[in-house]
Amino acid sequence: MITNIDVYFAIAEESQAEAERLENLARRPNPDGGFIITYDPERKSFKNSLIAITFAGIYLESLLYMVGVKKFGRDEYDKKYDHKSYEDKLKLFGVTDATLLAEAKHVREMRRDLVHEKAVEFGDLTAAAIHVAQHEAKKTVSFVKKVTERLATR
Repeated sequence: MITNIDVYFAIAEESQAEAERLENLARRPNPDGGFIITYDPERKSFKNSLIAITFAGIYLESLLYMVGVKKFGRDEYDKKYDHKSYEDKLKLFGVTDATLLAEAKHVREMRRDLVHEKAVEFGDLTAAAIHVAQHEAKKTVSFVKKVTERLATR
């Protein structure tokens, strides 16, 4: 198969590292303890985090597709499995680790919320509805690495 899968993950990793670098630059020690965070009006760390999440998702979709086509063939995979969730696809490939499957569900739902953002009224915000992109980017890239390692052993 011809694919750009390595480029997708490189973009995700580079963007996540840049988001982390920018976030660290924005912090300076507070003499009273903790940190003072400098506001970035261009939101560069946030933007890089969104890029990391998006491209980690593109990579993951590509990886799952390649593994699925190898296991089931293109026609069967396209008809029966391609539309399934990350966690369902992982189960198809023999992944049973409950923690990894829960992470898959979280990444899928969080990525959907970010990529298909729906504006909300301020009063309707709940803690569950708020995602910190920098933290989610780090978790997503880490999750994708775990999945890649797990599927490489199959």
